[in-house]
Amino acid sequence: MTTSAEQFWQETEAALAEFPADVRLHRDDFYSQPDWDVYQMSYTSADGLRLFAWLSVPEGGGPFPAIIRMPDYGSVHDLVYTSLRERAVVMNPTFRGQRRSDQTFQAQFPGLLTWGIEDPESYVMRRVFADALRGIDALSEQDQAPLGEIALIGNGLGGALALAGAARRRSVHAVAANTPMALGNPVSLGPGLGYPLAELDDYMRLHPTRRDTVAQNTAGLDPVKTAGKITAPVLLSVGINDTSSCPLAFGEELAANIPECDLRVYHGASEGGGHEHAQIQLSWLSDQLGIG
Repeated sequence: MTTSAEQFWQETEAALAEFPADVRLHRDDFYSQPDWDVYQMSYTSADGLRLFAWLSVPEGGGPFPAIIRMPDYGSVHDLVYTSLRERAVVMNPTFRGQRRSDQTFQAQFPGLLTWGIEDPESYVMRRVFADALRGIDALSEQDQAPLGEIALIGNGLGGALALAGAARRRSVHAVAANTPMALGNPVSLGPGLGYPLAELDDYMRLHPTRRDTVAQNTAGLDPVKTAGKITAPVLLSVGINDTSSCPLAFGEELAANIPECDLRVYHGASEGGGHEHAQIQLSWLSDQLGIG
């Protein structure tokens, strides 16, 4: 029997297969530095939508390890600087509706989490996960830099997208996910959550007869359902007081279902360890990617 998650991912891969990535790069003179070049990157995702990403490539011949920072829940996803940029390719993709990927669809924040949720064919978050997979594919298809190992990182929604990407793409070598969003998991439908998950409760309060519809149309996105397919090691951070993205019970359930998971639990909320964990993550990524 095909599960909701299996059906969702089959439909997602089929939608992506309808359009070639058609990757295009344009060097950005303003952001480029002597030690790396920055490119404005565009490519095609499901439904023929063109998406935008920043791509930075170190000086030298490579091959280079690569880091993809999956986009969090928000309208702007800008160029992120990291001390690893001199030794690794760094990609900052966006999903549909975010700035510079909004030519045909402009997302609302808050509101994107429930946009079209009454019908699986119109629910935009299902396509956001397709956009995440296409970002990985586009990086693999670009010809600007030869690649070595690929790592995915992300916070909140970006953490969930990173875990989904690792479950669906065997090219992913490591994942660092901070407080991944529990969208699709039953815990996300509980009362008293903070935003952005509270958008689901807002919607069900306005449409009390659609609770089962919301549960059904988000179920395929539950990170727990695909966690067992992740073959890469995962560094996972959660905050004990997080109610807006990754409640502790969900984070612990998720970690238990990931074959190789290093779970770090911090006092705090959706920051998932903040600066302290950022330093741990930097060291962990360096080890996983072989960056001395």
